[in-house]
Amino acid sequence: MAERLPELRCGLCGGGIPAKGPFFRASGDFLPRGDPLATYCNAPLHWECYARWPQRPKFAQHFVDAWVKANRKNPFWWAVYQDEAVYISVNPLRSVEEASLRLYALGNDIRVRLADWVRWLADVRSVTPNLQPCELEALAEVLPRLRQRFPTDHALVDAIDPAEKRPRSASA
Repeated sequence: MAERLPELRCGLCGGGIPAKGPFFRASGDFLPRGDPLATYCNAPLHWECYARWPQRPKFAQHFVDAWVKANRKNPFWWAVYQDEAVYISVNPLRSVEEASLRLYALGNDIRVRLADWVRWLADVRSVTPNLQPCELEALAEVLPRLRQRFPTDHALVDAIDPAEKRPRSASA
């Protein structure tokens, strides 16, 4: 007998979401309880609803900021780049070898295998074919900078700061 998955409901419109369909979810409790946006933490959202949501930029910013903070304590993922539009971390371990891109406009996590990085920069859709239109739009803003700054997977890995995970003194 096939396993029946629970029906998901969009936290914005209340409409049904197929359990295996594409949807956005900002996992974790990254906003204080009293924040009116906290109700959307961990809630599944239709991509179409999320893309149009007026509070999306603020919500996404908080989500990425929480991810950046948590990543500082993660011994496997290393920050390599951050600006106003994107945060990139890399896990160079042979068992993973991936880059994670968090777009501040959306809060999403785009994973790219390091071996596919050059091909991804040249043709995003060939490596990550299931990206949503809003993701492609946000990526269009950052791709020129990424192509220039990190033209190869080696450039990404070389951007790792070995001091990043060392404890900082209280005065620093």
